Amino acid sequence: MKITTPEQLSVLLHEHYSFLYAYLVKLTLHPAEAEDLAQDTMIRCIERYAQYNPKKAAFTTWMIQIATNLWIDKKRRKKREHMYLNSRQLEWKLGEGPGLEIAEALKTLKDIHRIPVVLSYYYGYSYEEIATICQVSTGTVKSRMHHAMTKLRKELGDNETQQAR
Repeated sequence: MKITTPEQLSVLLHEHYSFLYAYLVKLTLHPAEAEDLAQDTMIRCIERYAQYNPKKAAFTTWMIQIATNLWIDKKRRKKREHMYLNSRQLEWKLGEGPGLEIAEALKTLKDIHRIPVVLSYYYGYSYEEIATICQVSTGTVKSRMHHAMTKLRKELGDNETQQAR
């Protein structure tokens, strides 16, 4: 059925809203988010109903495609926002300049290597205290610190080489 009037579109949207909402609940696993996406989908359908071609797809297929694309876009946006906020928090806590480079280098370490470095260099704990906290021997802490510092030197050295270019 070709949509020729806003009334026809309204009827179709009303008939298929519960189908759309049920799909989005299954997709998002969050009813409130599904409701927001369903409303955004309805708005997008209204804005673009002239683009709908019944020869290419059923109305529900077109509507689901719009909903799915909106959900994917929203997930991407959330991921970018999350990454941005994390980087801003690091800048605020570490300050500008080398602190941020060090934080980026710390990300490359496994947790078992990062924890002793942070405890030692940021909080001033001794090897013995770190061993107690991590529930490992002092020798293990020294080994992990050595491994971590070697990797950090390599990471920071590579960054300095790239920045010099």
